[in-house]
Amino acid sequence: MKLKSLQIFPNGINGWETEELTFGDHITQLLGPNGCGKTPVIQSIAFCLGYPSVFRNDIYEKCNHVILKVEINSETLEIKRVYSKDVDIEVTEPNGSTQRFFNEEDYSKYIFEWFGLETSNLLTNRNTITKPYLATLLPFFYVDQDEGYTGIYCPPSRFIKDQFSEMMRIIFGLPAKHSFDAKKARIEAKRKLDYLDRVVKEQSKQVELAKESTAGVTRSSDELTAEISKLEVELEDLKSQGVNQDDSTNSLDRLIATHKNSLHSIEFELKELFKRHDSVAKIVAEINTEINTLNLNEEARRVFLSFGEICGSKKCQLFSASSDSYGKNLLYLKDQLKDLERNDKTDQAVIDRLTQEKHNLQNLITKIVDERNEILEQSDTASVVNATSELKNEIFRLQHELKVIEEYEIVKKRQFSAIIERDKALEHYDSYSNLRSSNPNLIRLRADLRQLFLDWIDELRTTNVSRDVTFKDDFAPVLGKEVISQLKGSTKVRTILAFHAAILELATTHDSTFKFLILDTPKQHEIHNNDLDRYFRALKNICKNHSLQIVFSTTEYEYGRDAQDVLWPPLYPGEEQLMFMRKTRQINT
Repeated sequence: MKLKSLQIFPNGINGWETEELTFGDHITQLLGPNGCGKTPVIQSIAFCLGYPSVFRNDIYEKCNHVILKVEINSETLEIKRVYSKDVDIEVTEPNGSTQRFFNEEDYSKYIFEWFGLETSNLLTNRNTITKPYLATLLPFFYVDQDEGYTGIYCPPSRFIKDQFSEMMRIIFGLPAKHSFDAKKARIEAKRKLDYLDRVVKEQSKQVELAKESTAGVTRSSDELTAEISKLEVELEDLKSQGVNQDDSTNSLDRLIATHKNSLHSIEFELKELFKRHDSVAKIVAEINTEINTLNLNEEARRVFLSFGEICGSKKCQLFSASSDSYGKNLLYLKDQLKDLERNDKTDQAVIDRLTQEKHNLQNLITKIVDERNEILEQSDTASVVNATSELKNEIFRLQHELKVIEEYEIVKKRQFSAIIERDKALEHYDSYSNLRSSNPNLIRLRADLRQLFLDWIDELRTTNVSRDVTFKDDFAPVLGKEVISQLKGSTKVRTILAFHAAILELATTHDSTFKFLILDTPKQHEIHNNDLDRYFRALKNICKNHSLQIVFSTTEYEYGRDAQDVLWPPLYPGEEQLMFMRKTRQINT
């Protein structure tokens, strides 16, 4: 969201108003002495955004309403809010239609929808259902002049359970800590996870079946495609005029040579498998010999134990080490036997399959050789017909193999997609776990927040706080053994400013809708102008990099602006000094 302009309208002919004030693309500064009306202008921005700002009585009496123009997703909304202690907000949409709201809940829901910000039902402090409001999120990006500098999060009310943590989770897209719908959602997530588990199992079965179908295919899909293309070219050549008996036999010779190469590959693989089978048999025999030896040793131990002269005590430990060793060695050897037998069984299945493939190839080679020999005794025309038939058969066989390979690849892709969906469902289900502090995204977010917080503390030259930053209640920083509420004076203000800047910078990496920070008069008597200047120049840098906006007011410090920044000074004469609002000009009649 980008702030475009602000204008305050009078309440009658004696009311107060402003011109339309345009925000800078980066920094907007309100500069003026105390009492010139900076705070009502700053408050009015947050007021239009749903914050329940409380004004002095003269604002309610002299000002009628304020209009804030904002840009959301490249579309401009015009937000009009009446100066009242009740909610009365009218929003004019880009198409000219208007929406009017009389409570914070409906208005917040409407703005969240424009933001594309998903919010879940949360628990109140009394364990009833509620929704987050704009007023519960804005305190991270709007620091009120009075309460805003007393803590890192100062909302107008705290009615949501663990409100600070819940709002941080919304800003950074983490699961709610106390979701009202968590139990229902957890059940639904488990149901989806169970369904996807079944899908993955079914897809795995299909992959196994498809893999078995490819057992006799020795070439890849690319190799098969290339071979089919060659055979189709030969087939076309045989169909063309001028082909003789030699051409036909050459085509068959090439087929015979291809099949013999495949046969040689199978025979080599079978030879290696038989070697491995023989080696396994020898190893099994040796292991069985070891087992027999161990059994003989154990029997001998038992015989010795039967002689009372050798070991007369019932608690004799003379052979205990031997007994323990026997048990461990026997278990180890039997485990080895199981592994060898399992591997040998797998090899035997491969041997059976390859033996059948070898037999089929031998028959095919014999058939083609016989066909070739017959061609030698036939006329050119008959030989071409027979060769053509044989080539077609071979093309058909290769096409069948290619189809089997392609179907295998398809079911593997389906299985992969199902596994990805299942893993996403598992992650979603795990997000409802009570152990939310172990959520990797939460851990990573806190680590990033800690580093940025320390960077901004350094930027503001805050030296008398511990750099050992930890967090309680998910995100509330603890500096050594001190919480921020324990700090005083300048140290406290600097730490609060550092925390808000860290939140703003961190939000830019999470595509947050809130791309602004509004600071109502940082306490300059507690922070030196040089330190304020360092702070706002550092904010300027992230404005350049991430299209952020900073709005702040001061009484003395003036920021050095460029073309993307604007200064709002008081322009209208008052009783004692220039003011930000003027009295309505009476129309001469």
